[in-house]
Amino acid sequence: MTMPPPPRWFKAADVLSGQVQLHSFPGTFVAVGAVNVMGARALEMTMAAAELLEAQGWRVVNFADEGKLVFLRRDYRPAPMPPQQYPGQ
Repeated sequence: MTMPPPPRWFKAADVLSGQVQLHSFPGTFVAVGAVNVMGARALEMTMAAAELLEAQGWRVVNFADEGKLVFLRRDYRPAPMPPQQYPGQ
């Protein structure tokens, strides 16, 4: 029996509070939305969650539903090379 895949949709409030950590999320795409929040506050919350996730290696693909929903893609970049060790150090 195989395990079901993890969810790909998360609440913006959970991302901002730290309840959701996507550092080790196995998928490439996720959606984050402001739930039970209206108007400009929903847009602000969704954008703040997107900015936080962008700092963690995710990139915004698109905003939808008047900014209440954001779609993100993991940005796979090659890991930086470690600093060169000089002989004798």
